[in-house]
Formats: sequence, C-alpha cells, structure tokens
Amino acid sequence: AISLLLWRLSNKALRSQNRQRKIVVRAGFDVGSGATKMEVASFDALTQEPQKVLFSEQEEALFSHDLASNGGEKLSTAMQEEGMRILSKFRKIASGHGCSADDMRGIATAVFRKAKNGGEFLQRIRDELGIMLRCIDQKLEGKIGYMTGRAYAKAGSNVIVWDSGGGSFQITGELKSGEVEMFGGALGSSVVTEMAVKLQGKSFTKVKSPNPMSLPDIESLQKAILSVVSSIPRPAWLAEAIGSGAEVIAIGGATCAFRMCEMATGGQKPFTLPRLEAAIKELKMRSDAELEQLGYPQETMLLPKLVLIASVMKALGFKSVRYEYTNGSTRGTLATKELWKGEW
Repeated sequence: AISLLLWRLSNKALRSQNRQRKIVVRAGFDVGSGATKMEVASFDALTQEPQKVLFSEQEEALFSHDLASNGGEKLSTAMQEEGMRILSKFRKIASGHGCSADDMRGIATAVFRKAKNGGEFLQRIRDELGIMLRCIDQKLEGKIGYMTGRAYAKAGSNVIVWDSGGGSFQITGELKSGEVEMFGGALGSSVVTEMAVKLQGKSFTKVKSPNPMSLPDIESLQKAILSVVSSIPRPAWLAEAIGSGAEVIAIGGATCAFRMCEMATGGQKPFTLPRLEAAIKELKMRSDAELEQLGYPQETMLLPKLVLIASVMKALGFKSVRYEYTNGSTRGTLATKELWKGEW
C-alpha cells in the first residue's frame, strides 16, 4: 500500500512538472525534393527545446525527379500516391508515440513551389492525414536548416550552414544581431542531373542518367553551374564570414550530395576542394552499373551531385566542408516558432 501511494505521488508530481514545463510530443516533417523525413520528440514548449528523440527516419521520394520527368508541369499521380503512402506510415508511427494531429507539422520545399499541383497535393495531405505542411520560401527554409546545423558546432563558434536538396541549396549564417541570413538558389541534385543530360543533347523525359560522363561533360556542367551561382547577388555577410574563416557545416541524409562527397574523397572529414575535384576525375566515364558496384546510392545523380558541390565551393571560396548526418531539417522544424503558431 505504501509503495502504491509513493508511486501515485511520484506520478502526480511528474504530471504536474510536465504541465508546468508544457511537455508535448511533436512530429516534425521535412518533405523535400528527394526524400521525406520525420522526427518525433518530446518537446518543451517553454524553452523551445526537444527533450528526447522518440523516432527519426527518412524515406526516398524523388519528387523533383518526377516533376522534371513530366516536363516540369505537375507531379504524377504515381508520385503523389507514393508520397501519401510514406506520410500515412509516418503518421501512424507518430500517433503511436502519443502525438496528436495538432502537433504534426512541417515544411514542404522547392519542388512544391514549382509544381502546378503542388498546393493541391499539400491540401490533400492535410485533409486526408491531418498533417499540416507549409510550402515555405527559401529564407525560412534556410533559417530552419541553420538551426539544425548549428547544433553540430561549438557554442559561440563562427559557422556557416549549407543545406542542398533535390531542387535547391541554402547557405546560412547568423549576424551579430542574431538575425539569420540566407544565400541560395534553385540548384539541387535533381536539377543539375537534368542539366547534365540536356547538356549532352538528350531529353530528360526519355533519358534519366548522364552516365558515363566524359571530362568535357563534367566541365560543361561545372561551367553551367558556375554561371548560375555567379549570377546570384553575393551578400556582404557571406563574404565577411568566409573572410573571417568561418567553418562550413553541411547537413543532410545518407544519400545527400555532401555524403557522396565524403564517400568519394575516401571519408575525408572535412573534405577539401582539391581532393573532391580529383575524385570527380577518378569517377569519369563510369557507367551506372560500375558506380553501383562501387557502393554509391542514386548512381545516376552521383557525378552531378559532386560537380554541384565542387562548383559552389569554387565559386564561393570554400576551402573545406564538414558534413554531418541529419534527418533533413526535422530538428530545426521542431524548434522553429513560425511553424507552430496558431492555425494555418
């Protein structure tokens, strides 16, 4: 009887403490151009900090590739159904951890801004699954990415966070005022793969792989990427951060461009531009089958991914990049106040 009384008092005290701290279970979603991610965590709404990660996973969903394959107009029915399947599975997992429908929110990135039926698809997700996804602009996307990557740096250190998905990239830094600023553009893994195929004189709706890529193919792609990056106005904060020797932290999942760079450079951490450029030359004239045998996932996009990262590093003067595995920007999604205020 005494043990039961003590258990009841302890349980009551814990519930009271949780009420005071406003502990809730949240599911943060990051529906990107190439993968769909979810992280479920107990969350302190007062401190805006996750307390304990309960589940974290991602599943490949090549929305950007699908859109390009359909002429850049709409997402195919098959791709939408695949997206619904993944999100339905994730929703059940989140519910199993005690997450209510009101606490399932997230972001939908680049491809959903481009697809004519992107907004319609996001509304269907909300209506049928109860998951609220916001099609955010690149500035907010960059802020969320920065909050995710900042967790991997020493407190007070000078860092730049780089996130690169299927449809776009964002490079972010924090000003002395605490404001997060972003530099980026509509260049991602799927976008540059399409560019590579078209530069070879082929139709991406018919040919999905640029492999094998010759050295002239690689140089043509790099020239095209550098042209786009150079046309984007360079903000003063970025030049200042690079000049002061800020560390560049890159974030992404197991198949992201940065992970492929780390693999291609033999696990170099951080990987450097000279070593990456050498790795690109080593991988030229390789077929899809040969790249797959070497252990690379998404082999059709491998060289375009490497060339994209090397080109941006060259354009901006990044000497090295430290890659850190993250489940997309789900951690930043959980903690970004703008996503959890009121009804959408």
